[in-house]
Amino acid sequence: MTAKKRKPLDDALAHEFVYGESALRENLPNQETVDSDTQSETQPILEQQPILPISPISAPQPAKFNLMSQLQQPSKEPTIRLTVDLPESMHRKLSVLAAKTSRKKVEIVRLLLDEALKDVEE
Repeated sequence: MTAKKRKPLDDALAHEFVYGESALRENLPNQETVDSDTQSETQPILEQQPILPISPISAPQPAKFNLMSQLQQPSKEPTIRLTVDLPESMHRKLSVLAAKTSRKKVEIVRLLLDEALKDVEE
């Protein structure tokens, strides 16, 4: 293998990399005025509109939000292991739901059991 010779990183390129192009332009006002003079001769100057950050538009999803808020784990309590045999189709649905919500299957099962056992008194 032949080693490629790297392009040397001069101060201007390093400054541009760290601080961005706008900082480089601020430090070199003479070059900018020269560029703007040549630009005005060749083509008209276009007004630049400020670029606004794109904010995600959230669609109303009350059921999903409610589910996600309930997936928060309560305070620690002693646990007892429970083994459950599920039909293959139910297990597949549980796996899909876990993948979509980025949660563990056990968290979803606990949430569903909590919902089912709300009315049961201790």
